[in-house]
Amino acid sequence: MRYEHLKTDYYNFGTHEDEVCRDYGDWFPTASLSMPLGNVQLSLSYRRDIERPNYSNLSSYTVYINRYTYQSGNPYLKPMYIHSLVLNCAYKWMNMTVNYSRINDAPTMSTEPYPGYDDPLVSLIRPINTRDDYNQLLLHIALRPVIGCWHPYWSAYVIFRDYKSPCADGSTITLNHPYASFAWQNDIELPRHWRLSLMAQWLPKGDTNNFRITRSVFNSFVGVQRDISLRSLGSLTADLRCYDPFETAKDEGIIFGIRELTSKNPARRTFMLNLTWKFNEARSKYRGSGAGEKQKARM
Repeated sequence: MRYEHLKTDYYNFGTHEDEVCRDYGDWFPTASLSMPLGNVQLSLSYRRDIERPNYSNLSSYTVYINRYTYQSGNPYLKPMYIHSLVLNCAYKWMNMTVNYSRINDAPTMSTEPYPGYDDPLVSLIRPINTRDDYNQLLLHIALRPVIGCWHPYWSAYVIFRDYKSPCADGSTITLNHPYASFAWQNDIELPRHWRLSLMAQWLPKGDTNNFRITRSVFNSFVGVQRDISLRSLGSLTADLRCYDPFETAKDEGIIFGIRELTSKNPARRTFMLNLTWKFNEARSKYRGSGAGEKQKARM
């Protein structure tokens, strides 16, 4: 059992706004049961959790996107509460998860007429909380064997929701098409601290919250990594990757809301070089526990 209390004050140009301020506490129970069944490890758990909005989503500032679109935060945004019941089954390098969740006040991006503009084409995009709670069922299976220097990873998941969203004509639509992903990732250990990475992923049509994917997407990347010892200065890792080398990651969809938007993103071949310097890996100089990780993630 965990208890959290939050108190925040909100000022708008020096004026204290009571309606936006937060002062509340919540209990978050957790229960788990695990047992072996032969060579299979089973676990069943329940928990109630909270996800508070990112600080950027709580801002009242408005950002210009283009002549027809502006984007802002929402200081009235409430946290999301999740009740989860999770069944996990593990056998050697195989893992299967069944996760049922009841989600309250989920955040979603809403497209609305811009207040004060006479042009009906000008829209404001901002985060809001969903009006209706919804159920979510996740089925996930992962296979991660080790075959010599080859480390393949196969994963597949499908998510079922009964998510409800308002439509431009004032009606309500239930977005319950399954959302799925099928991925195959490969890491190959090479001599002299070299590694080769290959990944392919297929996303079929489906619904994710108020977004309906109307075109299947194929993603891929290829990368090469090298670890370089810097002796007493630690180690340096160079990671060079090419994302979407075949330019097949084109996605299209419909964003439902008070105003409905059609989204189309073209494929882009992208190269990225990432350099990571690791020092003090033995943690001889810093022994902190990182208690503020959740708050840093919100930023």
